[in-house]
Amino acid sequence: MAATSRRRRAAVARRIRCPYCGAEYEAPEGVEYAVCPYCGTTVRIETGETAPQYYYPPRLAEHDAYAAALSRASQMPGAPRDLQETAAFSRAGLHMVPLYICHASARAREESCRTAAEEAEEAALATGPEPLPGLPQDYPFPSTGRVPYSPGVVERVERFHQATRPPGDLCRALEMSVSSRAFSEAMLSGCSGEVEASSRLLGVAHYPFWVVHYTHPLGKQPYTAVVDAVDATVVYVEYPVPGSRRLTLLGLAAAGYAAGLAAGAAVAAYLHAAGPLLGAAAVAAASAAPHLRRAAARRGRYRLSASTVPASVTRLMEERTE
Repeated sequence: MAATSRRRRAAVARRIRCPYCGAEYEAPEGVEYAVCPYCGTTVRIETGETAPQYYYPPRLAEHDAYAAALSRASQMPGAPRDLQETAAFSRAGLHMVPLYICHASARAREESCRTAAEEAEEAALATGPEPLPGLPQDYPFPSTGRVPYSPGVVERVERFHQATRPPGDLCRALEMSVSSRAFSEAMLSGCSGEVEASSRLLGVAHYPFWVVHYTHPLGKQPYTAVVDAVDATVVYVEYPVPGSRRLTLLGLAAAGYAAGLAAGAAVAAYLHAAGPLLGAAAVAAASAAPHLRRAAARRGRYRLSASTVPASVTRLMEERTE
């Protein structure tokens, strides 16, 4: 069984020797760029040449990341009210996830409509789903604020993550987006709508996240959090759920379900039909489900929701333009 596993692993990965630090590591088969997990040096596998590299300087210290994680966790239903006082910091490691920086431009072909043009630059995650717990694939990384990268410029990096997605797909998606906008502008200007577009990869950038671990008397195993080291966005955090809080959540679930059924029963009695009662039961069960899940778990988990991302990114961009 172990021999079969090793053969399968060899079939999907290749050995790379880093031209900077000399370390050997495995890069997945089929990837275009390989990132050294020890120093971050990125090379194009086909040529062995070092790729243009950037990084986003971390702004957040590890203990600030820990404080941000506890602050978010303490706001979650079921978390201990004294979490920030009873938790204890264990350790934190800086993880650098790879981004592709793409540039795309498009403009109308007709000379009389050359003002119909669009240009954009975008940073997108270069690795697969959730390279870190809770980190969504569409996390809106800023394309500005990066600076040239050289090995050793960022201290105490625990790991540089590998780039596994093809950059061409991400750059083409950006090209299609700017082409669509240029096409709309051309049509509004009375032109034919014919557009010429292009895109290119500007380089690979390393983006920092703190992976924080802390302990609490209610849990035997450490709790984990992932915090954006640039703008302090809490992407993911685990927290203990005391028995008393689980009972409270169970009570909330039961009360919500009963209230929903009562409302459905009243409507059903008024209409002399069973449909409203069945519908109310389904809605009440769906609304009670989150409380039931939290009540059943000793370890709660917060994951960044799409609705909270734009605010953090807007705040980050405002800070960078001041």
